[in-house]
Amino acid sequence: MATTASKEVPDGPHGDHHSLRGIFFIMLGSFSFSTMFLLVKVMSQMNTFTLVFYRSVVQIAICMVDLYKKGVNPLGPDSGSVRFYLVLRAGFGAAAVIAWFYGIQNLPLPDAVTLQFTTPPFAAVFAVCLVGEHWKALDMIGAVVCLMGVALIAHPTWLFGNTDAVADAALVTDATDNSTMMKAVAVLVTEVGAAMAGIAYVCVRKIGDRADAVVMVFYYGIISLPMTAIGSKMLLGTWNVLGDYEQFSLMDYFLLLLVGFAGYGGQWFTNLGLQQETAATGTLATSTQIVWTFIFEILFLHEEIDIWSISGTALILGFMMVVGVMKLLESDKSAIIVDTDEEKGLLLEPSREDEGYGAAVTLQSQGSNSL
Repeated sequence: MATTASKEVPDGPHGDHHSLRGIFFIMLGSFSFSTMFLLVKVMSQMNTFTLVFYRSVVQIAICMVDLYKKGVNPLGPDSGSVRFYLVLRAGFGAAAVIAWFYGIQNLPLPDAVTLQFTTPPFAAVFAVCLVGEHWKALDMIGAVVCLMGVALIAHPTWLFGNTDAVADAALVTDATDNSTMMKAVAVLVTEVGAAMAGIAYVCVRKIGDRADAVVMVFYYGIISLPMTAIGSKMLLGTWNVLGDYEQFSLMDYFLLLLVGFAGYGGQWFTNLGLQQETAATGTLATSTQIVWTFIFEILFLHEEIDIWSISGTALILGFMMVVGVMKLLESDKSAIIVDTDEEKGLLLEPSREDEGYGAAVTLQSQGSNSL
């Protein structure tokens, strides 16, 4: 591919100036995802599998229209290896979303969303094990920082002791113990989701630019349908993922539809923003998801958020922002003008020089596009 050194693109993702429009679109995508998380939280009376099922149905319909307009084969390229990784990515992505929805329903919203941002160290580890990338100092620091952040959010009594304002430890009720146990389970499930997403992101890197991003979302929707049914049967004892649809109100159907559109809108806006902005800046912009969830928490949910959760959130978010700034400075120093095909390749398949935690954070900025 030939580069065009003579033509400047001031607002492109590899130009010297960063596009405010691109940042705006990425932040709008983060707002859409945060809105989806809020809706999932509001609809906690529905089980996780039902919510994921309806979200998948809506996204499949939108993908079919989008792919038809583009003239793209929904099955992707006629390559066995690419389709294998598409199915693999979809399976792990569906497992991640199911786990994340469970966490959102059972944890304070900011806690659940923050835990999702621990995906990069998992992706870095899996990239080392499965792709043969190198384990760098930043990878180790990221793993330790995220582990510390998770510990602060989960705040297990076996590690921190009981900090409840009780005069006598013997007065701690079974209800408190159960609540602590449920929170620990929800944190564990959400972290398992982060690990699954890490594998999904490695699969995205293996696919590279050989498949349209919408094809990835389509595969996710298709694979999610049987996975929600199987998961419902295994954990809830029923194949029914439609829920009590005869009892659903018009508002229930509207909210379910909105969950699907908000999820797809987040993907679309983030993709649009990344076409005009560097992935490093995208990393910083997508971190506003946590800010939005705190705003939604204050305005709508009014759940109790303790100092431990705020500290854990600040630790994880702070480290992600540091990594994003480092990548932003690196991209400014090594900015080059590339044609559209090269830009697409750089967005979807980071180079060996960008491997490890940095590449994982890059995929985190794009990760919701494919989950």
